[in-house]
Amino acid sequence: MNSNFKATAYALLAAVALSSACKKVENGYLSNQIRYVDNPMEVKRGQIEQTVAVSNDGSSAPVVYKLLDIRDSSGHHADSLFASYSRYEWIGEFNPDTDTTVDLLNKKRQLVNKPPFDFNIHTGAFTFYNTTTKVPLGKYDFDIQATNENGTKTFKNIASFTLVDDAPYVIGAGGAALFLDGTTTSYDIGAPEVTIVKTSDEGTNIVLKITDKNGKPFNPSAGEIIRRGDRSDFGTYAQFHPLVYTDSTMTCNFETTPFPLKQSTYGYLIYYRIPSQYVIADPGYAPDNKQIYSANPRFQFNIYQEGTYEVTVKVKRVTRDTN
Repeated sequence: MNSNFKATAYALLAAVALSSACKKVENGYLSNQIRYVDNPMEVKRGQIEQTVAVSNDGSSAPVVYKLLDIRDSSGHHADSLFASYSRYEWIGEFNPDTDTTVDLLNKKRQLVNKPPFDFNIHTGAFTFYNTTTKVPLGKYDFDIQATNENGTKTFKNIASFTLVDDAPYVIGAGGAALFLDGTTTSYDIGAPEVTIVKTSDEGTNIVLKITDKNGKPFNPSAGEIIRRGDRSDFGTYAQFHPLVYTDSTMTCNFETTPFPLKQSTYGYLIYYRIPSQYVIADPGYAPDNKQIYSANPRFQFNIYQEGTYEVTVKVKRVTRDTN
């Protein structure tokens, strides 16, 4: 190899090495495939819901996310989601075993006026609150921005969520029996029929009515509905206020969801006894037609959303005696 060729080859190698040394090394990695695996997401309106975090597809941590926009099904900015509404926000750890008064409860919460959701900049997850009751049902698309040491990328229409209505309560299993006065002898009359109607998004009240098979309410204020020994009753779960009685209802102000906040020894069951002098049993469900059999319904329900509810418990196969 002649000297001129050698000199040229060395010069080319030196140029390549110098070019490589001057090339800028990128800091970290920011994926173009950041996404929400759970897409579309379903959000129950009026209930506290948290979505899954975004998948960063191996991007270098930490990644900071920014919510850019949410649009409704018409493609317009979702004004109702960004409007502020009054709701309670926790400011301390609530303990249902010890925080048993409104004063103690209020030390753990504060009234705020904010949009019905939060967006977590570290995970990209949403938390939706009870005030989504103010927001129209339907599908919503959104955009986010992701930033790390590599730079910033925008993800338009990265995912969507659908705001849906769902029953804000669950009705559990129950039962009922006739008991012969002064004994443990009983006769099954089947589980009572429990219906729940939400009458308002406002307030935190449950209005409970216990009726005979014809829908005629028994009178709790006159002793027609009484506790059943040491079993749990409606008042057991009235954490913050005593029950308010009328001639047909018992009302509980439950203050905060869920209701009940905690289980009793009997789970979530509510037990009551309707004394025999107020009960006429249907023929065939007791050995005779004497009024010596009390009616003893048990039932359970859970409420997951603030509002006002009418709960009706219809005891089958008995009629209220008004004489």
